[in-house]
Amino acid sequence: MTQCLTMARGRRMRLTRVDECGAPVPGPAGQLVTSGFVSVANAPNYADPEEITQTNANGDPCIDDQGNPTFRWIDLTIIFCQIDPDAFNIITGNPLVVNDAAEPESVGFRINADDTGTAHFALEIWSGGTGASACEGGAAQYGYWLYPHVLQARVGEWTVENAALTMTLTARTGIGGGWDVGPYDVRADGTTGDPEPLLTPITGSDHMHFEITTVAPPEPACGAVELPEPAPEG
Repeated sequence: MTQCLTMARGRRMRLTRVDECGAPVPGPAGQLVTSGFVSVANAPNYADPEEITQTNANGDPCIDDQGNPTFRWIDLTIIFCQIDPDAFNIITGNPLVVNDAAEPESVGFRINADDTGTAHFALEIWSGGTGASACEGGAAQYGYWLYPHVLQARVGEWTVENAALTMTLTARTGIGGGWDVGPYDVRADGTTGDPEPLLTPITGSDHMHFEITTVAPPEPACGAVELPEPAPEG
């Protein structure tokens, strides 16, 4: 059997700090959930296949062979309508600007030549189900999109004018199976319905994962929050 889902709108985004191998990095500001984004555009990048051609002595095709295209990565373009300094720090590695409150707060960020593009993060997006397929067995369904290792982010264009201000960030996916099954419950067990992590681990060649889920996306908040240490096995 196969599940199908028609989808519209982006419901939520979660950013998670990861290391250079794509493994989640626990810490006091390790994850961030937001609904303050406009879009996330995907552009798969391929290396063109090698072609080998040869004509015979009469000028007719003798050899005409082409290899397979090589998948390189997915180029991502993320447009934000909410300026969350912690989100920009997680995505780009640029330093935060904090105030002098008793408990310092992140109030901005800088674009630093040494730090830009140094961050590694995971990106999750939830899209909403529509129509008759939006619910399965009385439970709302969502499209769950995971990019387990994203890197080389850049701050793009923005304009301050008599209009809504949006900011664009670009990045690309990378390899690395450090995400494993992830630190979050994103799917429902097929027998019990209990929320669980991914059923199978992310491999070193996986750039994106998609599945239909009945586990609702997390609630958004301003700023990053703690990513706890994983529970010990056994």
